[in-house]
Amino acid sequence: MVLTNRLQQKPNRVAIYGWHQPNGKAIQPLSTIHEDTYSDYSHGVRLMAPTMRVNGVERLLSEVLSDPALAPLLSDEGPLKRLSAGR
Repeated sequence: MVLTNRLQQKPNRVAIYGWHQPNGKAIQPLSTIHEDTYSDYSHGVRLMAPTMRVNGVERLLSEVLSDPALAPLLSDEGPLKRLSAGR
């Protein structure tokens, strides 16, 4: 399960991504095909601390994910427009 801007267009969905081949190619590309009530054996959530260090400065993860200059450290789709899980 991942955060993605695609959920802006499909707010009642769950975003999933993962499973990689040894060469790094994704077996399960980013998908929002499933409704947010969907679950299966492969879903997992990795909880993260709310802060991280960027160039030695502690920053809120939400700040980094919404900053156009810093978001690429964590996401390949640019800054996330919505960071809350609420609808």
